[in-house]
This record gives sequence, structure tokens and C-alpha cells, in this order.
Amino acid sequence: MPSARSCLFSSFALASVVIFSASYARAQDAEHDWEKSYTVTGKPSLTLETSDSHLDIRSCGECKTVQIKIHSGQKLSEFRLEESQSGDHVYFTLKEKPRVGFHVTWNNHEATSVVVMTPGTLELDAKTSDGNLTAKDLQGDLRIHTGDGNVELDNLHGNLKLTSSDGNLTIQNAAGTLEARGSDGHMKVDGNFSAVQLHTSDGTLEFSLAEGAQLTAASRIESSDGHVTIRVPHTLAADLDVSTSDGRIDCSLPLTMDHYDSRESSGHHIRGKMNDGSIPLSIHTSDGNVSISQL
Repeated sequence: MPSARSCLFSSFALASVVIFSASYARAQDAEHDWEKSYTVTGKPSLTLETSDSHLDIRSCGECKTVQIKIHSGQKLSEFRLEESQSGDHVYFTLKEKPRVGFHVTWNNHEATSVVVMTPGTLELDAKTSDGNLTAKDLQGDLRIHTGDGNVELDNLHGNLKLTSSDGNLTIQNAAGTLEARGSDGHMKVDGNFSAVQLHTSDGTLEFSLAEGAQLTAASRIESSDGHVTIRVPHTLAADLDVSTSDGRIDCSLPLTMDHYDSRESSGHHIRGKMNDGSIPLSIHTSDGNVSISQL
């Protein structure tokens, strides 16, 4: 049977191991996690840029704080982090440091993610070079650009300008004006818009205009290489101009026809008014079918 002294020593040793392990865990977290909060007094303005990471931007309602958190499977010392605040403007950039020489990368580490919690009404300029981007419940002047990654946006209101170089673009429950351009990927958009400018170079394009929505400015939807599917409310008033260079047009809307041309040598072209509307809505695809129907 061990003595009281040996039991005391064992307890002390065990406690030392626990304390050491906890300190080591905190040290490990510090190598892979970072966070900071920025207090704002009015509508914040955010400039965000990341390279190889997922960027997630969400509303914290009417809070007065912008909070940014980083979690990475890589050591944060491998990144160049720059951040600053001037008044209600917050600047944040996270990029991998350039590597010199020959490196072997196994890519078995956890991906890097940046989560931003912000007041819901703001001015936003967000950019990712290589990574997905998600945003939800935001309102204001919103500019978003991705180089190589998918974009998923939910419940965004205001003036929206979006660019995706290589990846799918999904927008749902949006409202306001929208300008979106995708180079290589599918585009799916639904919302209550007063004006839209949509273009995809290589990929299908699906657009749904919410019930009760009315366009108040000239709008255009086009695809260079891909099918276009449009669904609009039966109450929409618009001056419709639909054409395809190499594809067919399937239009089930009640139109007062101004022009119809279906000659194979010149493509297909329909022009007409819906509900005596005067706001131009142009839809065009160079190589793909166009389908237009009511909700």
C-alpha cells in the first residue's frame, strides 16, 4: 500500500500535467485562432479581403460592434494579417505569405475560415481570391467579388454589385438593384428587384422575380454560353425583348407582340409588351435556349 507521501506526490504530478496540458492547448489555439472587436457609433463601412479562405459575413442586428474571427488549420504565422479602424471604417485583410523555394504541401489541414459579425446596415466591399463567400441578412451598398469560389447570398437588400470569376453564384430573398457578373459558373437569382443587370459567360442562368415586383429601370439578362430560365409575376409590366443567336425561345407570357422572327439562319427574336409596360427588359443568349414563364 503506497504511503501518504507517495500519494501526495502523485496528486501533485497529475495536477502539473493537467495545468501543462491546458497551457499547451491555449498556446495551440493562439497559433490557429484570432479575433478582434471594433466599436462603431454609426453605419459601419467594411473593407474585407482574404486569399485562400472561406469568408462568412453575417448580421448581428442593431449591435454597435464589428467582430472578426479567424480559425485556421494552418499556423497564423503563415499568413499576413493587416487590420485597422478609422472612425466607423474597418479594414481587414488576410493573405498567405509568399513561399520561397521548393515546398511540398499535403493539404490535409483544416481549411481557413473568417467569420464577420456586423451591424445589419452597412457599406461593404468584400473580396476573396480563392475561397467561398457567404453573406446573410445585410442591407446597404454591398460590393462582393470572388476569384475562385462559390458565392451564396441570402436576404441581402440594397444596391448589390457582385462579380464571380470562377464559381457558382446563388442569391435568394434579395431586394433592391442588382448587378451581377459570372465568368465561369451557374447563376441562380431570386428576389424583389427594381432593376437587374445579369451576365454569365459560361453557365446556366436562372432568374425569378418575386410576386408583386416591378422594374423601374431598364434591365438586361444575358448568357454567352448557357441556357437562360426566367420566371416573372403575372402582374409585371415590361417591354420585353428576347433573342438567341443559337437556340430556341420558349415564352408562355401573355404579350402584345411587336416583332417575331424564328428564321434558323438569323436566330430567334421576340419583342412585345407585357401588361402595356414601357420599362425595357432585354434577355439574350448567344448559345443556349431561353425559357420565360409566369410564377
